[in-house]
Amino acid sequence: MIKMDLKQYSEELLQLIKLGKVKDAKKLNALKAKLAEKYGFKEIPTNPTIMRFLGKSPEIKALLPKKPVRSLSGINVVAIMAKPHRCPGHCIYCPSSQIDVATPKSYTGREPATMRALQANFDPKTQVSERIRQLTETGHKANKLEIIIMGGTFLSTELSYQKEFVKQAIDAVTGKHSKNLEEAKLQAETSQRRITGITFETRPDYCRKIHVNRMLSFGATRCELGVQILNDAVYKKIRRGHTVKDVVLATRLLKDAGLKVCYHCMPGLPYANETLDLKSFKKMFSSEDFRPDNLKIYPCLVIKGTKLYELYLQNKYEPLSTEKAARLIAKVKKFVPPWVRIMRVQRDIPSQLIEAGVKKSNLRQIVQEYMQRKGWKCNCIRCREAALRKFKEGIEYEPELKLFSDNYRASHGTEIFLSFENPERSLLFAYCRLRIPEQSFRKEISNKAAIIRELRVVGEPLLLGEHKEEAIQHKGLGAALLREAERIAKETFDKKEMVVLSGLGVKEYYRKKFGYKNKGPYVHKKL
Repeated sequence: MIKMDLKQYSEELLQLIKLGKVKDAKKLNALKAKLAEKYGFKEIPTNPTIMRFLGKSPEIKALLPKKPVRSLSGINVVAIMAKPHRCPGHCIYCPSSQIDVATPKSYTGREPATMRALQANFDPKTQVSERIRQLTETGHKANKLEIIIMGGTFLSTELSYQKEFVKQAIDAVTGKHSKNLEEAKLQAETSQRRITGITFETRPDYCRKIHVNRMLSFGATRCELGVQILNDAVYKKIRRGHTVKDVVLATRLLKDAGLKVCYHCMPGLPYANETLDLKSFKKMFSSEDFRPDNLKIYPCLVIKGTKLYELYLQNKYEPLSTEKAARLIAKVKKFVPPWVRIMRVQRDIPSQLIEAGVKKSNLRQIVQEYMQRKGWKCNCIRCREAALRKFKEGIEYEPELKLFSDNYRASHGTEIFLSFENPERSLLFAYCRLRIPEQSFRKEISNKAAIIRELRVVGEPLLLGEHKEEAIQHKGLGAALLREAERIAKETFDKKEMVVLSGLGVKEYYRKKFGYKNKGPYVHKKL
């Protein structure tokens, strides 16, 4: 699309709206498609693109609404991508660039985050700034942001590059020009726009103590591990390059350091089947060695240029169809514990690049419809978040909230999942992950310390000090969960100290309101 054509397209759209030709979103979408055909666009311009050319026109803002689902879980995500680099893995299913320029391993160049990164020449500051601009232009409050650093195995790049990349990303949020990473992190603690968390994607074999310590030094709060399947025989055949033991070790190190753990899982891999996939998912939650906090489920896809594509052409591999993938994921959602959040169920790859596999972009919806027909329910966090359910189903909040506590063993420690929910446990408002480690390798976490790995109140992110009658945030739920976690640590487990791993921009909340003090990458206080 040529910039001048986009401007003319946007201005013509606005004129038709002002003339009363458009009354609702359905008619707007039809008009957008008709104009796109008129101007010869292969794709319909996105709402943020249109708003960029029309500024703050009230007519267009009323009809080009934000996607509230993106922020109803209490955060706005800013996904950025590191420069293309050699990944230590050689997985046969992993795609490379499907365009004329290089992209990080496992990305085609057509994913929204990758396209933003390419436009910014992979500059972190530009990527973050552009994403913030998009969020604000589409009506989101970009005051609480979670940064996700994607692109191959970031922790395998040069250390100097990693430090500078993270520093630039933080500076883009705070609006500062820091001398070094430490100064950037310090300024992020009190900036007007806050970083509530930083996430890194990595492989289990690039998640040793040295890598976990480095992530903490970067301000990390969550790590996403490429687990795919818990099966060494399959790992070997797909050239994954690590073992299940690596997953066990990485999971424990992350939890003992206070980080949240997300598994990337890939059902439908070659040399696996539905039985092995289900066995792997069940093992994740039945075995104390695993039990991740979050899941991202990405059915295996056939992309040109991969070894898997060659197997597919030779009729040696058949990927999961949309129906089979939906059925499998539905079975998984049926037994997922209430302390797990299923974050995604599909990769963001355009269907025209998928040679075989799940091509429909609404896989989550297909899964939900299948479960409804079967009379099944998913008890994961995302499916019970009160704000999401109110938006999607029109369910009103109930005044009666109950405090629940789910205790379970995981990775040589005890996990206590505290949550405020309605009595039926169908609506979740806030939750806390308290861990009692047997022995952490971090000097800040002694054998007399407990650690809070996550404290979250769901719902629309509010500005610092802002209050809304209908909102969930800023109602004291987080404070109540923190006090209960402190009580349990002291009275039940005889702990003398509480350590919290929080986002850089949340540390001040613990210091000012609850008397915590900085201690390395954490905040802590005596109980």
